[in-house]
Amino acid sequence: MKRQCVDGALDAAHPGLCFHREVLTYLRWSAIRRDFLEALQASPHLRFIEPKKLWRHSQEALGKWVLSQLARDTRGDRDAASSVSFFPTRAMLSSGTYDEQLIRDVSLKCESSGTPTVVAKIKQLIASFNLSKRCEDAAAEVLQELESASPSIYCTPSLRIIDAAEVGNRTGSQRRVHGAIAEISVRQPKHARHGCPPVSIPLAAYKKLEMCYKHFAEKTDGERYPRLDYGNRFLLRAATIALRYEGCLATGSLQLCADISLKQHLHAAGYHVMDLCASPINAYMGSPKTGSYNNNEDSSLEGEKVPNHFCSAFPDTDCYFGSLGSALKFDVEAAYNSPVVNPEKKPLLLTLDVPYDEDLCERLFSKLVNDMQQAASKMMIANEKQLPPPFVVDYVLVLPLWWDLPMERKKLLFTTSGGPPLSSDEEEASMDAIFKERSAVLNNGYTVPYEWPQRLAKTAGKSWVCFDGIFVGDSYNYFCTITNKWIPGVTATEVIGLAQPRATADGGQLLETLFASFYGTQQA
Repeated sequence: MKRQCVDGALDAAHPGLCFHREVLTYLRWSAIRRDFLEALQASPHLRFIEPKKLWRHSQEALGKWVLSQLARDTRGDRDAASSVSFFPTRAMLSSGTYDEQLIRDVSLKCESSGTPTVVAKIKQLIASFNLSKRCEDAAAEVLQELESASPSIYCTPSLRIIDAAEVGNRTGSQRRVHGAIAEISVRQPKHARHGCPPVSIPLAAYKKLEMCYKHFAEKTDGERYPRLDYGNRFLLRAATIALRYEGCLATGSLQLCADISLKQHLHAAGYHVMDLCASPINAYMGSPKTGSYNNNEDSSLEGEKVPNHFCSAFPDTDCYFGSLGSALKFDVEAAYNSPVVNPEKKPLLLTLDVPYDEDLCERLFSKLVNDMQQAASKMMIANEKQLPPPFVVDYVLVLPLWWDLPMERKKLLFTTSGGPPLSSDEEEASMDAIFKERSAVLNNGYTVPYEWPQRLAKTAGKSWVCFDGIFVGDSYNYFCTITNKWIPGVTATEVIGLAQPRATADGGQLLETLFASFYGTQQA
């Protein structure tokens, strides 16, 4: 099985090498996570609110730390796309690593989280732990091992399907999954010092990956690696994805999907719907279907039948399943005019679903503000020249209700799943208290500065925003792709529709009309 290029260098894209590299990465990242947990537990100055959950909390915080570094990748698009390391390195980050969000995430789990003493101790611990150097060393070790190892001793994946009715032999995490499970284990060489635990995803998610792989990569992968049969090629690619997201990253934001029925509703109305904050497992790939608010009972994974592009943090593993790369480098106009991405030149409906930490929100929504300003400017030039719009794009934002977004549109308050918004009198009595309670989260612990809510509201003005809904209690359901279940009451949620200002003939009122029909509201 050839794993080298013509010049003798390693073929970094070879399915077998990619999987072996991911196993090595997983093992080293797991060691870093264990060391970090031990450092937190050993600190005499930090007392944690939920010490029994510290493993999960620290693991998620480190996953978010990785995403923050990827968001600061200063390389050109081509270099970034060819990157094969999960670990942030100096080659990626010309200004060093960003630790502020990690400091905040750890502080929120501590007693007396906002006191200067606690924050100072957390900063000291993180500085002395030196994640940057540990990641640099781990990346170098992985590369050295790849270059010195014979392909004949590379790790390989094995797949076991656990039937939906087979409950007794499931692990604790597997019991949370509805339906059948695809469990991916790692066959390692006999001399391996550390075993690699299996990872599991719903079988429906595994089938979704296969649908995407067949559409986006089967032909080119087959031509490039003819010695590998289709079954082995796909298993290697899918197993690499499972290890990356469920093994290495292990952060909940990329397991949740916002209301799929709204996306299907917009899809049915003629939009090309794409997610900008996604993974191959949770990206929208549903069929167009006219629907209504919270009319969702079936598994979203099992209903996704349409391969679709999306943006994600890891193009090195995700490109075989439709990823266009980072949302922070996404070119809206190029995507709209691309015969590959948008062959029918439909209006784009881009979603930003549940990015939940302050750092990533600041970067994603600052990019959105810039894109909106460019769209408005180009539309104005086209109007002056009496030309059609150079591109058509609308947005749906789905956010935890932590930020006070001062949009120039009346907010509608939903308190009952599937029900209409409250009347004006009831709404006014509740809204202020809700915002005060929810926004207090951002003032707890070590605070990270952000400016995007005001910038977004100012840019949107009255011309962009066409819907602003607040959902509290169990009124908004998320779908969890790792458990294959709908989850009510995850968090209070704000849903915002942003429609590019354009003439009615160019679909200027389309998004507002569709929101009104979906949520049963009167247009303002």
